[in-house]
Amino acid sequence: MEKRAFKRLPVNVPARLFYGNMVYTGIVVNLSENGMFVCTRMNYPVGVLIMMAIKSGDDTLKLPIKIRRTVKPEKDLLCLENSGMGVEVLNPSREYKDFVSQTRASL
Repeated sequence: MEKRAFKRLPVNVPARLFYGNMVYTGIVVNLSENGMFVCTRMNYPVGVLIMMAIKSGDDTLKLPIKIRRTVKPEKDLLCLENSGMGVEVLNPSREYKDFVSQTRASL
């Protein structure tokens, strides 16, 4: 039985994650209208609210996200779809929803 409200779409989108005064990088490997999975070597605490930026064409989308789950990376592997964190996009903007729609249309 599927627990998600929206189907995840496979992508490969670089991301910047802002935590305190630090900036970390990651790669969004799948997304939906209200969430995504981000491969990153940084482990954030579940429940933390942070900002994330992703590119959409020539624009940069700034998204408030909440960490819902984390999966620790295996040793020195750079990124696997099962290492990183699942996040919820809080109050998705029209621009983010359009980005998801465009992604869906291109698959």
